[in-house]
Amino acid sequence: MDTIQQLLERELQAKIHTSLQPYMKSIQERALERIDAVISEIVNQKLQTIDFPDSSIPASKININGLRISKSAIQDHVFGAGIEDIADTVQLTVMDGAVVVENEVVANSVKATTVTADTLIVKDFATDQPWYATMKQDVLASVPKPETPKDWSFKIAEMDAKIQVNADRNQLKELEVSGEALLSDVLYTTPGNKRVGINTMEPSDALTVWDQETEVVIGKHASQEGYIGTLGRQDLNIGANNKVGIKVRSDGTVSMDKLELLGRTIGSSKTIPGHAAKKGDIVLNDNPTVGGYVGWVCLDGIRWAGYGKID
Repeated sequence: MDTIQQLLERELQAKIHTSLQPYMKSIQERALERIDAVISEIVNQKLQTIDFPDSSIPASKININGLRISKSAIQDHVFGAGIEDIADTVQLTVMDGAVVVENEVVANSVKATTVTADTLIVKDFATDQPWYATMKQDVLASVPKPETPKDWSFKIAEMDAKIQVNADRNQLKELEVSGEALLSDVLYTTPGNKRVGINTMEPSDALTVWDQETEVVIGKHASQEGYIGTLGRQDLNIGANNKVGIKVRSDGTVSMDKLELLGRTIGSSKTIPGHAAKKGDIVLNDNPTVGGYVGWVCLDGIRWAGYGKID
């Protein structure tokens, strides 16, 4: 059985524990701080009196995380003349994958393989304006005002010069004209009546060709009918090798000196032919008389026989 002394001690300990419990954490923290301070002071005093041998501490054992050394803390070091650091804060950060510049970069020239920018502004240093501002002003200044009549003479002269140069060089590959055009005072076109004139600026048909006093036209004659001929009292010759094969006279008469019809040649002569021909060829008599023939037909080679006895 416990004595009164033991009971009082236990009760006193319980009372002390209950009273000091709220302050135990702060008491422990103060005690630890005091112990740390005393230990640090003792270690510093010891370190000041200890001489470390050379290379006694391996470099790998020194923790340099967070170590920053300013230029002013480095003695007897001469920086290169090509670098001047007058910044109050960090302006340039060099990393393994990038170089970060905090503010504006000023340089006489920049050479890069690829330039990527959210906003790219190029200024003319002479005027301190964006480069496109000058170009915009030049373009606006060259545009005629609405109330000013358009003068295309310089464009026409420029086009004529280009046409002439390319024509001399035989290099004119294509030409498109939307309005009236006259080339070399010979070929005339106008989109109004959709006509083309050669040696005339008043074409009378779809295509009108004037050669001195003679006019030849090509165009529409009637519905679903075309026309090639003349519009005045002029004959029309059709031929080849500079020889006239068909002559259409102004009164509508058609004349041919030699005609081949269905494989047969039809000609004319004043006397019975004496030349060789193809069987079935016909020669009309230019001098018909009573008792004579209307013409002769080739029997074979130079054999001819009269047909159409004239009574």
